[in-house]
Amino acid sequence: MKRSLFIKFLVLTFTLLIGSLAVTATERPFSLNGKGIAIPILDGNGNVVGAEPTGSGNATHLGMFTNTGHVSFTPDASNPTILHPSGGGVLTAANGDKLNFVIISGALDLTTGIGTGDFEFTGGTGRFANATGHTLGVIQQNIVTGAYVLTLVGNIDY
Repeated sequence: MKRSLFIKFLVLTFTLLIGSLAVTATERPFSLNGKGIAIPILDGNGNVVGAEPTGSGNATHLGMFTNTGHVSFTPDASNPTILHPSGGGVLTAANGDKLNFVIISGALDLTTGIGTGDFEFTGGTGRFANATGHTLGVIQQNIVTGAYVLTLVGNIDY
């Protein structure tokens, strides 16, 4: 009787362990290519202090996506042609799952329209509810029209 109970307990424990392994998050490669438009936010003097980007594209783990966000800019104290972004946004997959991200650091050169930055995933909804990860990004921004092309490469864990 004791042996039978021990075997049942062992089988139950093993089953629970195997089941929990299947739902453990796994770090995976992530890449994104997208484009859109960033509507500038101006202060009272006409200086660009932020932007409201919207766009779409294709990304691993998301497939076709749309994005929205809010970015604030801080001018570089030593170079007025460089802006440092902060903020973030949401990537929405075709099935409605959302992946949140924040901008950790970066710089946008107003003379070239090229920006670089570090992005971090901070959860979301659906399969991305507990997502984490880090990507490096490059943006080509048309300063006049607001059009942009964005590429991200890194890892995601969900």
